Amino acid sequence: MLAATSLMLVACAGEATAPVAPTLTTQERTSPFVPTDAQRALVGAVDGTYHFTIDPSQTQTLQLGKSGLYIPANAICDLTTSSYGIGTWNDACTPQTKAMTINAVVRNAATDHPSVTFEPALRFSPSTQVWLYMSVSDQTTLDKTKVLYYCNNTSCMDESLTDSDLRSYVDKKHFMVFRRIKHFSGYVVAEFSADPLSLNASIGF
Repeated sequence: MLAATSLMLVACAGEATAPVAPTLTTQERTSPFVPTDAQRALVGAVDGTYHFTIDPSQTQTLQLGKSGLYIPANAICDLTTSSYGIGTWNDACTPQTKAMTINAVVRNAATDHPSVTFEPALRFSPSTQVWLYMSVSDQTTLDKTKVLYYCNNTSCMDESLTDSDLRSYVDKKHFMVFRRIKHFSGYVVAEFSADPLSLNASIGF
């Protein structure tokens, strides 16, 4: 269990016609993932690797302090047969049935742009909805427009510009920022005005 006061997580299908980008990539909305009083009592954030052994046939909520990840049953695509990569996120897949271990590598927890990388690389069935959510520490942080970037080995990007399902949401009442994700890799939360390329360099992906 990672205790985190401001764990910021920044974890694309090709078409012949380019999709129209939404006018806003962040909206205000009530989060269904409000941390409990016990989770709110946790303080501090620690860099490190956290391991979760899960049964993918069951719904899972992986808690990282006040932040976490919601994975519904049968959401994980089979690790041995599923496609992976930009352009495949909306492809149908056979669900993973065997138990597996998910690793969450947290970096730069005490900086302005904490990040988490999930391993192994995998994809989620587009017929399910997996949600990544984080808790911010104060109103000043929350008031800045936030967007959850996906980062691979070469760059960071706002996936909602090509897929509106991946828009970021802010819950100002409960100090949460959250969004749907369709695959595992690295994610970092930053101000909307942040340069994605500089983010990639600063968070160490």
